Amino acid sequence: MRLALSALMLLTTAACTEITAEREGTFEYRGDTLRAVTRDYSANGRTFTKRVIYDGPRRVSCSATDDLDCRAAISYERLDSND
Repeated sequence: MRLALSALMLLTTAACTEITAEREGTFEYRGDTLRAVTRDYSANGRTFTKRVIYDGPRRVSCSATDDLDCRAAISYERLDSND
């Protein structure tokens, strides 16, 4: 549900959203070092930042500033993909 809401939010703003900056990095999750990309967006005069973490074939979108949010998103995605 959370992932679906994030995807819907990005789709609704995608037509008028511009990526203004992008930074590569890593994210540590349970001993694994995962690739992370943090992007700054501009839309309708506002800016926001999101982080995308690549966990094998999975891609998780989460808060750029809240590591707990990212850990929860990865955990949820891993559980969901085991169904």
